[in-house]
Amino acid sequence: MDAQQEQAPIGQGCRSSLRASELPEKNMLIIIVDYDANQNYVKRDLELFTKVVCSLTLLGKAHLLGSSENDLVIWSCSSNAVNPIYPEKLIDPEKENDSQLEELPIVEDLTRLRLFNLISQEIARLKCQATEETEQTVTTLLPGAVGVVLSYLNRCRREIAKVANIRGRILIVSGSKEPSVPLATMQMNVFHAAAKMGVTIDVCALELESSYMLRHAADITGGYYYSTSNFDALSTFLLGLFLPSPHVRQHLNYPVQPQADLRAMCFCHNKFVELGFVCTSCLAVFCKYTPICGSCETVFKPPQELQTYIDKRAAQRRDGKVRVKFA
Repeated sequence: MDAQQEQAPIGQGCRSSLRASELPEKNMLIIIVDYDANQNYVKRDLELFTKVVCSLTLLGKAHLLGSSENDLVIWSCSSNAVNPIYPEKLIDPEKENDSQLEELPIVEDLTRLRLFNLISQEIARLKCQATEETEQTVTTLLPGAVGVVLSYLNRCRREIAKVANIRGRILIVSGSKEPSVPLATMQMNVFHAAAKMGVTIDVCALELESSYMLRHAADITGGYYYSTSNFDALSTFLLGLFLPSPHVRQHLNYPVQPQADLRAMCFCHNKFVELGFVCTSCLAVFCKYTPICGSCETVFKPPQELQTYIDKRAAQRRDGKVRVKFA
């Protein structure tokens, strides 16, 4: 009896671990659309934004058709706000997985309606605030949108932890000018958090030859960065490059990407440096020692050699051994 009583918990533990391994795995694609009206292609022709929305809805529907375990989430961001597009509410753990076809028209109608309403409001807002400062607005809320999406993904994982395991990835579609390189360097923490969570970030840059922040976001998380200005073939590019999941791409022949320059850029001269001084408060990088941070105005403690030199010169002045030179 004692032997049987000792073996019972072990058998229960084996069965519980077996149930955990039998949980289905969901592949969640999260799309972040930049609808800022200051993007070059939007200001040139608003119909190009319509092509972008149609291409993204096609990608989302193709992702849902790939498997009954696939999930789709769409968010939008601009220089003014971050808004959810699809779905309307959090994933329901008790939702059946056989209704993918019913979701296809909802994805298309809801995405088009909400994005067109948002960009119409954005254009009207810019017309009311037609100033030189407004024309130079950049999408500084893009890292914040990624942070919100990571929080949403973490919540979804907790909600359905007993039902399924979620493997998430993010696709950023943006054509906005990014902030200065020193400011973009300080916003890299959210991309490091995505890499720590195992979330891949792909980037589709619209009419942006090189984007420091977005290219590093894809490189840090193991994603793919693609820049294009051909809006007529955008659907083909999205389906060919970003429809396969990261673990499937290992078996495909993807174009070779240029290596991203991982050197930091100093806040004082906007030059790439390999060694420099880093502010512990705001993480700004300086190529030379400065007593006060130019970003957050934090007072730094001088290096030991400099402090020794300052103390030595102060002692010489007190002893009267320092000669004063007059011009």
